[in-house]
Amino acid sequence: MTYLEELQEQRKNALIVVCTFGLTALLMERFRPVWLTNLFEGTSFMENEGLAFVLKMLSFCFLGVLLVSVFWIINVFKLIYYSILIARQP
Repeated sequence: MTYLEELQEQRKNALIVVCTFGLTALLMERFRPVWLTNLFEGTSFMENEGLAFVLKMLSFCFLGVLLVSVFWIINVFKLIYYSILIARQP
């Protein structure tokens, strides 16, 4: 695989993440423990089952949105960077 083909593959991967708004980050195994963490674990709120379920869902949504937004921003810059490198290739 040539350098240009590698750059095109990396740009394609960054484009997929940008087009899916970073939701692919939730499916990656190395990031899965981050958004599956419960922010309210070990607090007194977890004693009530109904409130515990709501807070767990709130935690999943908050951490998921945070992870997705960071991942999307990083890949927008990667997409721009790889596009510039490909344009400079002879």
